[in-house]
Amino acid sequence: MMKQEELNPKDIQQEMPEQVEAPAAEEAQEVADPVGKTEAADDQVRTVEAEDDHEEPKEQKLQIPDFDTLDLEQSLEAIKKYVGSYPAYRIKGIVESGRSRMLRELNSQQNEAKDKYLAEGGNIIDFRYDQPMRKQLGAVYGGYRDALRKHYSELETQLANNLNTKLSIIEQIKELPKIEGSAKEKYDNFKAMREQWNNTGLVPKADARNVWANYNHHVDNFFNFLRLAYDLIDKEYQNNLEEKLAMITELEAMVEGGASAELFRALQRAHGRWKKIGPVPREQKELIWERFKAVTAKIHEQREQFNEHIKVHNEAKISAKRAIVEGIKGLTADLPTKHSGWQKASRALNEYREEFKEIGFVKSEENDAVWEDYKVAQREFNRLKNAFYKEEKKSQRESIEKKRELIELAHSLKDSEDFGSAASALKKAQADWKKTGYVPKKEGDKLWEEFRGACNHFFDRMNGQRKAREKEVSAANKAKESKLAELKDTKVESVEDAIELIEAWGAIGRPNRKLDALFNTLLEDKLRGLGLDKSILERTLFEAKVRALVEADDQQGLLAQRSWIREETDRAKKILHQLENNIAFFGNAKGNPLLEAAQKNIDVQKTRVEELVALRKLFNSLLK
Repeated sequence: MMKQEELNPKDIQQEMPEQVEAPAAEEAQEVADPVGKTEAADDQVRTVEAEDDHEEPKEQKLQIPDFDTLDLEQSLEAIKKYVGSYPAYRIKGIVESGRSRMLRELNSQQNEAKDKYLAEGGNIIDFRYDQPMRKQLGAVYGGYRDALRKHYSELETQLANNLNTKLSIIEQIKELPKIEGSAKEKYDNFKAMREQWNNTGLVPKADARNVWANYNHHVDNFFNFLRLAYDLIDKEYQNNLEEKLAMITELEAMVEGGASAELFRALQRAHGRWKKIGPVPREQKELIWERFKAVTAKIHEQREQFNEHIKVHNEAKISAKRAIVEGIKGLTADLPTKHSGWQKASRALNEYREEFKEIGFVKSEENDAVWEDYKVAQREFNRLKNAFYKEEKKSQRESIEKKRELIELAHSLKDSEDFGSAASALKKAQADWKKTGYVPKKEGDKLWEEFRGACNHFFDRMNGQRKAREKEVSAANKAKESKLAELKDTKVESVEDAIELIEAWGAIGRPNRKLDALFNTLLEDKLRGLGLDKSILERTLFEAKVRALVEADDQQGLLAQRSWIREETDRAKKILHQLENNIAFFGNAKGNPLLEAAQKNIDVQKTRVEELVALRKLFNSLLK
């Protein structure tokens, strides 16, 4: 920290001026262009007068040659010499004197020649007298006159600029007491302005007296202002001392509380404020400065320890941030394959973000690198997640299409009367529904409600009909049980009686295998006493049953009879095939009782197959 400079009133007192009078300006003689009457009026050179500066050294005046002792050639050479060696404004008297002397002699020569010409009888109108010397003098004098005009033009501009500069300095001195800053600063500004005034140069003579008077007037006012400020300076110094002592005392108290960011900021503010407070009494200056340096040194020592602790703490925070980055990378190391997995990973990512945010900014060279790694890891996670959901949306669209196809199928079957096949198709559709894949819950619920509604509509219809059928079947079974009880006591004396019983039995209701088997067994027992051939009896009873079922339009009964014929035929053929395979073991030996028995069984089974085939043909003919 730079030491504060102080303003010593004694230093200023020594420079305070007494009342200064403006120097008396000497009246300058107007320098007119002594051009002869033969020259045009516009050849005159306007002179510019400057103030008589009593401080600037005067240039030594040049001695004017005695042109009366010189002839025309010598006079012209002298004029040329001065024009070529000195500025035009310094040789004005010399050039004008030499020119006047030459013009007098040239005019005398011209007049003598004219008088002689007239005396010889010449006409004045025709008089011509060539003087080469006059032309040479005119050329030299013309160059001198141009140089003089240029000098006065430049001098006029310079004097005007000097005047503006000095007027500006006067205004600045006038405003010095009003501007902000200490008396020392104002005094230093004044010295700089005074130096600029002294270096500025002359001003036009017409303005010189007023400019000088104004300058001295405002200089005097400024020093009067400084005299009034002396008493305030001592008070200001004391106030500055008290403020600096209070600031030092506050820092010393804060040092006792240990290192902290607030202590370091307080020190920074104190140093900034110290520079602005201003000077203190000289006898206290070094004392409080040493005290301030001492407390500053203690704080810097604590700052080093504090910074070391912060460094260790920041390294731990950087490590924690890197662990979070690795955790985010780990979320995509084993990519989830389902929506629930990505939801879980997204929740984990949000938790990592919160942890990263809680750690906050770390003052470390590695912080920016970790931040970049953190952003890259997040972008990679989001890229993979977006790619998954892009494919997921495609899959969802396919799943929606599959579900809509199943809904259309359910709607097409919900009013079907073919309950068996429709129920199977709908149960398969329900199983396929579970395999169609995931769709968003809102749309999935809507599609499911539509599909379930169509399925429920069908199964409600089917269940209603099943209950009605079950009720019908229950009533029919009770009637058949009652009929079986009656049949036990009924006498069957002919085939016609059996057919009537069969027709009556078929009219009762839907088939019941158990009751139908009991009926068939009971009827066969009663028919055995009639001595009829078994195959004829079977054919007769089968025909009677089928006719009764056709009359009743009992499709279930007809299907049962068809199934019975098929099953019986398949079983008979299977037995026949087995018997034919077994007979091969007997060879061609004749008279073998086992072979004959086996052959007899084969013949019986063939007959049975033929009978069943005939029954199937009969069944088909009855359905037409």
